[in-house]
Amino acid sequence: MTLIFLICTLWINTSSAEPIPSDGVQDIIDNSTITRIQKPLAVRADRETLEYFTEHVEELTRHGKDFSRKELILEVKGNGQYGIQMPSKHITGEFKLVDRQPHKVIYIGHGNAAVFFNFSGAIVLEINYSTQKDEVGPYEDVRTSVHLKFDNAFFAFLARAAGPMLNPKLDKLIAKFSTKTKNVIEDTYKNTCKIKRVN
Repeated sequence: MTLIFLICTLWINTSSAEPIPSDGVQDIIDNSTITRIQKPLAVRADRETLEYFTEHVEELTRHGKDFSRKELILEVKGNGQYGIQMPSKHITGEFKLVDRQPHKVIYIGHGNAAVFFNFSGAIVLEINYSTQKDEVGPYEDVRTSVHLKFDNAFFAFLARAAGPMLNPKLDKLIAKFSTKTKNVIEDTYKNTCKIKRVN
């Protein structure tokens, strides 16, 4: 689901101090090498808790015991900018919050990655959400899209050709981090409700 954005950032490895562009979001989306759209995820929490975590992703690692330092290390750089490391995947990078609207958050990142091979590129993470209700009660319906654009046309061609093998692996990794993010948000919401009831 969200942030997860972490999720999305997972493919970016920044080895240079190159600034992250904030005006190229639509270009990355329109010309992405790989686009993965996650199935909607039901998050049993209120809007306030969801928005807090989607806009303060460092809180995921602070609150979430599931996020070990081997999996994810976040560095807060201020003004919605973050550094990220995924030691187990040999990935580091940078990303930042570039758009915040009612029901929507967008992050962008740029850098190099060594996942299946070394490449450079940019990534956009879109998180859309809306309040829904079912027999259990209200929940936030979260829809996450990841757009990855390679800088090198040859590597982009290889990635597209390897889509049948690569895409399921990407989906699995995104789902893993989405589930962990969902658990952190829901646990925090439940604990907050308990504290309010006690007081």
